[in-house]
Amino acid sequence: MTRQTLKLLVTLTLVAVMTTGCKPYDKPEFEEIDTSETGFLIPLEGDTTKQQSFESETYLDQRKVAAKRVEIPHRWVQTGRAWWAGQWMDMVRLVKVDRSPVTREWTAEATSGTSKANQAIWIESKDSVGFSVGFNCTAYIQEPNTAKFLYMYRSKSLADMMDTEVRARIQSVAAEVAAEYDLDELRSKKQEIIDKVRTDVIPFFEQRGISITTIGMFGGFTYQNVAIQNAIDETFVAQQLKVVADAKLKAQLKENEVIELAAKAEANKAETIATGEAAAITKVAEATSKAQKDPLFIQLRLLEVENARIAKWDGKYPVYMMQLGQGDTQTQAPQMLLQLPPVSATSVSR
Repeated sequence: MTRQTLKLLVTLTLVAVMTTGCKPYDKPEFEEIDTSETGFLIPLEGDTTKQQSFESETYLDQRKVAAKRVEIPHRWVQTGRAWWAGQWMDMVRLVKVDRSPVTREWTAEATSGTSKANQAIWIESKDSVGFSVGFNCTAYIQEPNTAKFLYMYRSKSLADMMDTEVRARIQSVAAEVAAEYDLDELRSKKQEIIDKVRTDVIPFFEQRGISITTIGMFGGFTYQNVAIQNAIDETFVAQQLKVVADAKLKAQLKENEVIELAAKAEANKAETIATGEAAAITKVAEATSKAQKDPLFIQLRLLEVENARIAKWDGKYPVYMMQLGQGDTQTQAPQMLLQLPPVSATSVSR
C-alpha cells in the first residue's frame, strides 16, 4: 500500500467518524395555548429540596404562561462513552387547563343523555323502592381558579370530573333526601331534592376550582321494578279519565242550568205579556161598562152606526121588512118577513 493510499484511507475514516459521530441537532419545539386554555410551565428539573413547593397552589399560580405560543427548552443528556451518544430532553412540561364550559345529562336511556351508557342517578326511597332520576349539570373553570383546579385534580379534565366526582356528589345528596320519605311522598318532593343538591354541590366544587352554573332534574322517576311503573301509569290514566268525566258532568250541569234559566225567562215573559193583556182587556171592559151608562156614549155609538150605514148605502130602499114580535125588540126573535112595494119615481118626487 502506497503512502498516498494510506493517507486517503485515513482521511476517509476521519470523515466517516465525524459524520456518524455528530450528536443530533436540537430541533426547536413549540406548543400553542388556545384562547380557552390556561398554560402552566412546570420545571422538570431543579433543586430536589424545593420539590415540596410543587404541592402548593401558589407555586402553580406563579407558573402561569401569558403567551399563547411557548418554546420548550431542551438539555443534552450523555448516554454513552462517545461524545455524540445521548439525547435531548425537555427541561419543562407545559400543562394546559381547558376552561370551556362542559354540560352533562345523566339518564338511564341510551337514546338520551350525554352518553349511551346508563348514567342515571339511582336512589332509593324510605320504603326501599329503587328508582332513577335524570340530572343535567353545566360547569366551567374561571381564570383565577385554574391553579386551584390543577392543584386539586392534576392531570384530570373538567369533563372527567363531571362524570366522576360531580356526578357522585349529586347522587349522594339526592339519596340522602330520598331516604327520608316513602315513595308516595317522594313524588311531590322533587323541588326539595334539587334544592338540597344545589345548596351542597355548588359551594363544594367552587372551593375546588369548578364553577357550576346549572343543576337541574328532568324527566320522571324510572323504577327498577317495571310493575311499579305500570301500576302508576294505570292509576294516572284512571285519574285522568275521572277528571274528564267530572269535567263533562260539570259542563252538562252548567248547560242544564242555562236551559232552565232560559225556560224560566221565557215563561216569565209570557206570563208578563198575558198579565198585561188581561189587565188591558179588564180596563177596556170596565171603561166600556161605565161608558154604556152615559147617554152621550149611546148617542155617539148611534152616530157611528148611522155613519157606517150611510157609507155603505147604495141609494136603494129596503125591499123587505122584518116584523118583530111583541115586547122587548132586543130579546124577541123575528116573526114575519114582508116584501115592501117598489118605490116609484112619482112617489119619490112627491
